Order: sequence, then structure tokens, then C-alpha cells
Amino acid sequence: MFGKFHSPLGVITYEVKDNFLVGMTIDDLDVTIDHDPLIEQIHNELDHYFHHTLHTFSIPIKFTYGTPFQHEVWQAMQKIPFGKTLCYQDIANEIHRPKALRAVGQACKRNPIGIMVPCHRVIGKDGSMTGYSGKAYVDLKRQLLDHEMGLSRESFIKKI
Repeated sequence: MFGKFHSPLGVITYEVKDNFLVGMTIDDLDVTIDHDPLIEQIHNELDHYFHHTLHTFSIPIKFTYGTPFQHEVWQAMQKIPFGKTLCYQDIANEIHRPKALRAVGQACKRNPIGIMVPCHRVIGKDGSMTGYSGKAYVDLKRQLLDHEMGLSRESFIKKI
């Protein structure tokens, strides 16, 4: 089953299977929208998130693919609080694999449930906006962090 949410960043398409959120992407995919209580709950939580009235999601999540390592990384990312960031090294240390920086970055890149599994909160050790599904999406990462930190795009540009 699928749902869509029209966010300030574009259309978010999400997938639900067996009462779990299994996929979410900022992309207007060509899918049929279903009516289901969990789909409505996801829609409501995204609405509250983008209106700054929700900082922690309560949606049940299930990873339906990925390696055990990727699952560890995705679970570690879920612990990063709203408006905060960690670096790739922090995540590698969290999962007790301090030398797995590149693998952590690749797991972030393959995150199947964007926003609710907040890979946008993982940044470079020097504070740089690296990653987020490749360089083409770094601006999206920055916009999500700006949103969480209460910055408008214009105020962020003035601070640079």
C-alpha cells in the first residue's frame, strides 16, 4: 500500500506492508494511493513534523532488505534527536565498528526510509554536508537540517 504527502520539499511517497512503514522517498512516484489507518498516521505525523509540532516519529518501521550491517546503521540513525547531527565516525563508533566510515556512508546512502530514519542528520566530521544519496541531494539534506533547526533557507544563506 502507498501514500503520498505534499511537503515543502516536494512530494513524499511512502510504502506500507504488514502494518509497517517499509519505504519513504522524496519523489512523486506513480503509485495508487491507498486508504489505511497507518497511511493516515504517517501523513499526519509528516504534517506535524513539517509544522514543527512533532520531533519524534512513532510509526512502526521494518527494514525489508539490506545487510545486517546496514540495519545496524539505520537503527543507530534513528537514535539521533531532532535538530541534532552526528558524524559518520560517531555512527561507526555507536555500532562498535570505528573503522567502517565508508561503509556507514554507503549504508546512509541506501537508507530506504528517508526522514523517519534520519540519514540527513549524519554529516562529515568537519561539519560538511556530505553524502545524502550523492552530491545531487546535499541541498535536500541541508534543507531538512535547516527545517529541524528552525532556519529558513534565506536565514541560513545569510549565516554562511
